[in-house]
Amino acid sequence: MDAPRDELERGAANPQEAAKHVAEQVQQTVNKAKEEVQQAVGQVGENVQQTVAQVSTEAFRTVNEATRTMRETAYTVKEAASNSLLNAAENIRREAVKGGNEEVIRQAHRLARSMEKAAVYLDSHTFDQIGEAAAETVKENPWQSLGIAFIIGLIIGLLFSSGRD
Repeated sequence: MDAPRDELERGAANPQEAAKHVAEQVQQTVNKAKEEVQQAVGQVGENVQQTVAQVSTEAFRTVNEATRTMRETAYTVKEAASNSLLNAAENIRREAVKGGNEEVIRQAHRLARSMEKAAVYLDSHTFDQIGEAAAETVKENPWQSLGIAFIIGLIIGLLFSSGRD
């Protein structure tokens, strides 16, 4: 206990040295606190980076899964459309033959053959190839394409409006 008293007496004898000693202790405390804060901030920064990386990885995985699922669904729908075209062509031929009229049979056969060609086209082409072919057709026949789009829109509009009545 005499050591602190000796320092106190020495400090009283030389206030400048006591102030200097206290300033050094305060500076050491400040430096230590500063280091602790920097370490804490560094850890928070690392945690944020890890969280961002995890979220980014999870989002990427989710997008890839959604893309894969949509692609599989689209190809399933395309296959179903192709099968429906083939079934419709067969039904058209069968019904036309039942009627017995040669002109009706010939027209039904032409229509059925076109539907079969469309089914084969769907089966043998990817969506990218179909999109490129559609774009090419629109470029070659812009007015015809516009007319077809108008008629399809009109039919869809009539279908939806008749559902409300």
